[in-house]
Amino acid sequence: MTYAVACVTIFGTIAMFLFPFLPGLLHLNAGQFGLWTGSSVHEIAQVVAASFQHGQVAGEMGTIAKLSRVMMLAPLVLAMDLLSPRHARGGTGQEAAEASRRAPAVPWFVLGFIAATCINSIVTIPVGLKSNLMWLTIFLLTVALAAMGMHTDLTKLRRRGFRPALLAALASLFIGIFSLACIKLLD
Repeated sequence: MTYAVACVTIFGTIAMFLFPFLPGLLHLNAGQFGLWTGSSVHEIAQVVAASFQHGQVAGEMGTIAKLSRVMMLAPLVLAMDLLSPRHARGGTGQEAAEASRRAPAVPWFVLGFIAATCINSIVTIPVGLKSNLMWLTIFLLTVALAAMGMHTDLTKLRRRGFRPALLAALASLFIGIFSLACIKLLD
């Protein structure tokens, strides 16, 4: 998992610094650039950093596109869980009964994101509280990343070899090209 997170961070950071140089070359207006950035850069902070470099419209479009991608995690995770082999028909009666009793494998952060979105949509949160919550968010994210870093064993990552990093690079490149092609074709 650490290797995957490292790859996401590395390739997202590369995109964050590279993408702002590309709108003129790729003939993208501000909205298209924001949509492309939001649909192809991995992390929200990286999307914000890259897209706002091309202006307010690009930044807002990028942020909305990225948050929309994050919101789609919930139905995707639920669908994948329902289609997983543990829900497949067959096996002994006891295996089928156990599979039906298990709770869906939904990551808690997805449920938390949905809950926070609903609360923010229904309740007016005072600006001061939002500001404090942002600091809490930054603190908790920093603690989580530090904990992951402290758990990282570089010798284990080296043993995994270069192939996972190459796969991540190719996946990032594919996502960037595919989302750019979709934006160009649908415009």
